[in-house]
Amino acid sequence: MRRAQQLGRYHLLDRIAFGGMAEIYRAKTFDANGQPHLVAVKRVLAHLAEDDDFIQMLVDEAKIASVLRHGNIARVYEFARAHGEYFIAMEHVDGKDMRTVLERCRTKKKPIPPEHAAYIAAEVGSALHAAHSAVDSRGKPLRIIHRDVSPSNIICSYAGEVKLCDFGIAKATLSRVTTKTGVIKGKVKYMSPEQALGRKLDHRSDVFSLGSCLYEMLTRIPPFTATNEMDLLIKVRDAKYRAVSELTPGIPPELETITDKCLTRSRANRYQTAAEAEADLRVFLRKFMPNYSRSHLGRFIRKSFATEIERELRMLEEYVLGDEVSDDVGENLINADGEFEPIDVPFRPKPTSVSVAIAPSGSGDFSGDSNFTTMPKLERQELEDIHGQNTQIFVDGRGRSAPMPVQRPRGASQPPVAEPAPAPRLSSAHVVPRRPTRTQPPPVISASPQAETVAGQRARGPAPVVLPQIPIYDEELHAAPTMIIDIGRMRRGR
Repeated sequence: MRRAQQLGRYHLLDRIAFGGMAEIYRAKTFDANGQPHLVAVKRVLAHLAEDDDFIQMLVDEAKIASVLRHGNIARVYEFARAHGEYFIAMEHVDGKDMRTVLERCRTKKKPIPPEHAAYIAAEVGSALHAAHSAVDSRGKPLRIIHRDVSPSNIICSYAGEVKLCDFGIAKATLSRVTTKTGVIKGKVKYMSPEQALGRKLDHRSDVFSLGSCLYEMLTRIPPFTATNEMDLLIKVRDAKYRAVSELTPGIPPELETITDKCLTRSRANRYQTAAEAEADLRVFLRKFMPNYSRSHLGRFIRKSFATEIERELRMLEEYVLGDEVSDDVGENLINADGEFEPIDVPFRPKPTSVSVAIAPSGSGDFSGDSNFTTMPKLERQELEDIHGQNTQIFVDGRGRSAPMPVQRPRGASQPPVAEPAPAPRLSSAHVVPRRPTRTQPPPVISASPQAETVAGQRARGPAPVVLPQIPIYDEELHAAPTMIIDIGRMRRGR
């Protein structure tokens, strides 16, 4: 059994990625209704927490990603500081990043099939165009440039979704940290020539990086490789690479043409927008495989990582939440300067639910498998609604509602009815424990007016016990106060 660690409003589970600046965890949190959600939490490494420029860069990332609402961009919920640590909470994509997928393909010595490569590149192109054309609330262009489009920032879910993430070094009008001319940021292997030269960038730089990712998906190797960073910068600057068809014979020529146009050294001869590249990729896909859908990609990813999926599911079942939950949900730093609209974070640091001793019609079972640890206060109206329910008498695990008495106006004649025999009350000697012993099976109380015996002897047990007669409707029983039971507390008290 593993115990989750709380950070702000999130409970950290397993670590899914680690880098020189931050580590990413799969985390569990809860919404206002107590429903659990998985999120990804990027926790800043301790030695960088004192670097003001780095922290500001993360604030910029959260600002940029939070204003982008697109199906192919991983959503950011907040950038916060809690328990003395900085972290970004973002959408959890249940799948694998493209770098991991490519490593698996290299192990199997098989490239990603062209239809999957084209679909992934088209989805990333759609995300890039949404970022490039984003505007603020006043309609002013944000001029976002990702600057770090690479396989590690492209995630493919087990359902076939494709998400672009990590706007950590993105440049936009929202950014406070100014990048000096000549300073190179990003992964050199996937940079555009102008980025490698430290020149001023525009959105066409991301198109070149998209072409580098597409090239690697089709060939299993990046377009530019070298033994040291200086030689790599020279190769990226010259934009010279081996033809796709030379490394992977049989690649459709239309897809190779699209790749080459993305990787053109001259910005003027390159695709001018990511939307243009996306359009050509979708045209190719419709021609090459007309019935292609994201479910095809999902099956490919699930088949490639079937063993990992099973292991991850088992691992998540081992985690338990701590009994003590801190109220420090963190300070959202995105709006620290007061110039940015705060993000509505729908999560809480601890789960909430209520378990009520009223069974639904036809069922006498209480669901007690939740991880909920607290019980909120009930409003007065909720209590009245609960108390107004029919009393349930349980027979063999099945609920039977007791009928409500008929209300008649005063003075109305009452039909003559036979006076029922008074029903003896159950004494404490007749109370049966909730958890019976092996030698004494639980009695079954019948709602019939006839006296019944207890179903006592299953395999080997004592002689049947006769319980007193219970009427179908007992006014005192129905008038008794409604009890609200915390199932978790009852279980712990067993």
